[in-house]
Amino acid sequence: MAAPAYSVTLHHLAPGAAAAGLGYPDEQIQTVTTAQLRELLMSLSQVASRLTIYEPSAPEIRIKTDREVYVVRTRYRHLCFVGREAALRGEEHSIDFIIGTIAGLAEPELKAAAPRVFERPTSANLVSARLSSGTGVPDWIKFTLMLILSAAFLVGGIWLLFRPARSLAPKYTLLPAPDSSALLNRVAGEYHTGILEGDRRLIIGTDGTMRIAKFGPDQAIAEEIIRTARGAQLDGQPALATSDPYVMLVKDADSVVLYGQNYKRVVR
Repeated sequence: MAAPAYSVTLHHLAPGAAAAGLGYPDEQIQTVTTAQLRELLMSLSQVASRLTIYEPSAPEIRIKTDREVYVVRTRYRHLCFVGREAALRGEEHSIDFIIGTIAGLAEPELKAAAPRVFERPTSANLVSARLSSGTGVPDWIKFTLMLILSAAFLVGGIWLLFRPARSLAPKYTLLPAPDSSALLNRVAGEYHTGILEGDRRLIIGTDGTMRIAKFGPDQAIAEEIIRTARGAQLDGQPALATSDPYVMLVKDADSVVLYGQNYKRVVR
């Protein structure tokens, strides 16, 4: 009796079923022997073992006999004999099962998966399992812990919402209105850090208006900002609290320090 021969089509498979991919066109192979079919199925099995859930292709081998067309696909990194899924109960479609079914032989037994061994748990194991999984904790304790955590999150959120805004200015004490006015009258005037381009000019008014400018070429005013100030005291020294907020320290009768720069009085 002549050995059976099949017509095989490779879908989404490289020649010889060596790899899977969308770029491989369908390849039809005529007069495939049983031995050659086994090699193709073994190659597909190796491809299936490397596939991931992200593989876009659907590799399969279609086997045509004089009676029927069979399809073998990949499923969960194993071979899947289409139409025989109902026969699976924890087993897998082996190559022997697929070839035996296609050849019309008595269907061989499926390759059984390794049996699972269930051990009867001892009382000690049950206690340790309950402790590790937390199932032994009473429900009222869980509920109490959830209430405590919820209250802590609520209090923390309220504190973050209403906490005082942080200030970069150092701690100072504002002077009463009469003392503030007297200090402004004493320090009022025009101050410079220098007369070159990039140096600063400061004009303090008796009403607390501060005009801060930068010199350009030939002492031209390149930019100017206006702030207000009020008399204050910082570490026992007179100072002016600005609206930045920042504190201008009054060093002596003719010099002040603002933004870390020393200003000298040029006009009273």
